[in-house]
Amino acid sequence: MFRICCAAVSVVLFAYPAWAETIRLVYEPVENPPRYYGTTAQVPNNKPGVTIEVFREAARRLNVTLTFERVPWKRGLFMVETGESDGIFHASYRPERAEFGVYPTLADGRTPDQSRAVFFQSYSFYVRREAGLSFDGRRLSGTQGRAVAVTRGYSVIGELKALGIPIEEERTQTLNLAKLDNGRVAAYAELDNMIAPYLAEHGGPFTGIVKLRPAISEKAYYLLFSKPFYKNNTKLADAFWNEIRAINNSPLIGEIIGKYR
Repeated sequence: MFRICCAAVSVVLFAYPAWAETIRLVYEPVENPPRYYGTTAQVPNNKPGVTIEVFREAARRLNVTLTFERVPWKRGLFMVETGESDGIFHASYRPERAEFGVYPTLADGRTPDQSRAVFFQSYSFYVRREAGLSFDGRRLSGTQGRAVAVTRGYSVIGELKALGIPIEEERTQTLNLAKLDNGRVAAYAELDNMIAPYLAEHGGPFTGIVKLRPAISEKAYYLLFSKPFYKNNTKLADAFWNEIRAINNSPLIGEIIGKYR
């Protein structure tokens, strides 16, 4: 009888995965409406953003705790690389990032699984209205040899280099917009979701700045886990990505997004 009970207990114990109780995530102290809000180290208590709410719901379903730290993008990537943080968002796919982090992938273990992305967003060129620049999807014309401003560490840098476009990196949107406004750069390549609300709120000095079409690119953006975290918590990481997909494919995502309209 005693052996049977022990065997039964063993089955119960091993039926559930053993994983970390807390996931430590980092993201930028820059607004990306409606995905996240606030420009300080603190996560806003009221309406923190769609991504934060989706992640918290996923954590609730998996019975784990999330902690958030807001740091500049390149610092966040470094924290993931060193294992100081368990993950970072929103990260588009870059082969060099896959050297120190883990994306959700298809069965081949290499191709990013876009069905488990957090969401999709686009990069575009922003220019002064009177500058006379144009973009045909491959060539940016009218730059007169001047560089394009970009936010330091953003993935669009690789795309611009592939197009042969010289770049200048800066830390913040404000610095990049100032350089564009005073003519030090020909254009500014930025995420539409991040620059549009900034211009709407602070657009007074930048009323002459407009977006070029078509977009430079549209990408999937992921929760990127560190390799040490994924190695030690593979089932949890996969379950978390799966819950992101489940929430994004459910009526709940409409309810969450509706709060921010």
